[in-house]
Amino acid sequence: MKITLPLLLGFFLIYYSYYQFTDQERDTVYSYLLEADYYWIILAVIFAFLSHLSRAWRWNYMLETLGTTPKFITNVMAIGAGYAINLIIPRSGEISRAAIINRSDHVPLDKAIGTIIAERVLDLILLLIITVVAILSAGNTILNFFKDRLNSAFAKAELSKILLYSCVFIVAIILILLISKRIRLYHKVKGFVVGIKEGFMTIWTMKKKWLYFLHTLFIWGMYVLMFYISIFAIPGIASLPVSAILCAFVAGSFAVAFTNGGFGAYPYFIAQVLLFFGVSETLGTSFGWILWLSQTLMILVYGLISLLLLSLKGSVSHK
Repeated sequence: MKITLPLLLGFFLIYYSYYQFTDQERDTVYSYLLEADYYWIILAVIFAFLSHLSRAWRWNYMLETLGTTPKFITNVMAIGAGYAINLIIPRSGEISRAAIINRSDHVPLDKAIGTIIAERVLDLILLLIITVVAILSAGNTILNFFKDRLNSAFAKAELSKILLYSCVFIVAIILILLISKRIRLYHKVKGFVVGIKEGFMTIWTMKKKWLYFLHTLFIWGMYVLMFYISIFAIPGIASLPVSAILCAFVAGSFAVAFTNGGFGAYPYFIAQVLLFFGVSETLGTSFGWILWLSQTLMILVYGLISLLLLSLKGSVSHK
């Protein structure tokens, strides 16, 4: 496995999360994990998988504009393989996904990447909209939390913890800048940019724009629903307000976007956000790990099956 800055951040957050708890608090975390109602988690995994199927179907609306329509199952396997590879190297799964349909249906690699970039831009817009709604719905709660924490920190001389949070924030910003720099360098490659632009523009030139948009709403609806029903797995957070659910969802989404599938960062940031709403750090951490482990396990199984099927398909086609 290639060691990257996001991966190192994940290890650091796991290390910090583990050692900030006492032995009794760790036992509490383990008990939450063991006693959770995993029927809700299984249902959440099903909703998440439905979003992946919708993403595979949605992709063809853009690819049709490029003059080809890969089989639905090919798109499903390409997306599954891409998600699995993303767990190792963030954002590398998009290139792998484009390479798969390039090999199977001869879609130009640069144009395929362009369609994926357009897709990600639209997804980012949806995430930003949800972020704004979450912040507006929980604004007072968050402000009051920070006011109380700052007063308490100075009263108890907890400046070290504030500095730690600041360092994590700075590291996160650095990671975002590094990823952005990598993307900008990638786009400077001559010739390739033209194909990427043509693929990107299919979001405006495709014939089934409304169906594409409806699939986008369905995908994000499944993401939010997946997150929402998971709260019923642990009784202690089953009564969370909508504002808390949205804020935690946003934190988890950004953690996944800028790290190796949210490794280490996903449960940590969800726990920190839920602190705003009076959820103990042990309970929030348990909830974050349950969500991350279940979704990551689904991605691994889905991705490995996809890679296996693609390998078998490739070996058959060469005979």
